Amino acid sequence: MEEARRAMEIAEKKLSENDYDGAKNFVNKAQRLYPQLDGLNQLSMMINVYIYASNRGGEEADWYKILGVDPLADDEAVKKTYKQFALLLHPDKNKFDGAEGAFKLVSEAWCLLSDKVKRASYDQRRKSKEEARSTKYASAADASKQRQTSDFWTSSMFWIICRRCKTHWRDSDLNNARPCPNCSQTFITN
Repeated sequence: MEEARRAMEIAEKKLSENDYDGAKNFVNKAQRLYPQLDGLNQLSMMINVYIYASNRGGEEADWYKILGVDPLADDEAVKKTYKQFALLLHPDKNKFDGAEGAFKLVSEAWCLLSDKVKRASYDQRRKSKEEARSTKYASAADASKQRQTSDFWTSSMFWIICRRCKTHWRDSDLNNARPCPNCSQTFITN
């Protein structure tokens, strides 16, 4: 239990330094050591909210992940999840530093996902970004295949067989005089 408490303290310190991945590692360690530790669920949920909010890359946050719901979840499921998060993250109930910021992010997600018009608009933006991303990856994969094919033909190795001793080896240079590595007979590769 003491080891779990120490891991949780380190997680709190990492969270205050905005090292969310490091904090997550120590919270997971604390959960493995002593899952019943007081405040562990609150800290874990808070860290998850910050992780999903920080992985934006300059884009809009993934409000579904912040709130912890599936994009296909109905309004009732979104509401139920929000209430659970709000109870655990509200600064009056959560003693950890950063609880207020996590609560604000969850509230912002709730405001967007509970409004049908805002949610539909967000879903459309999200879908457009995913389509653009998949198109980008598909074109990058095509370019990679073309590069590999091109590289094959420009730097191909050929199997060469010695006519005397039947030794096989690979070489990239054709139409030149080559000695066999086994019997040393010279012949022109073609």
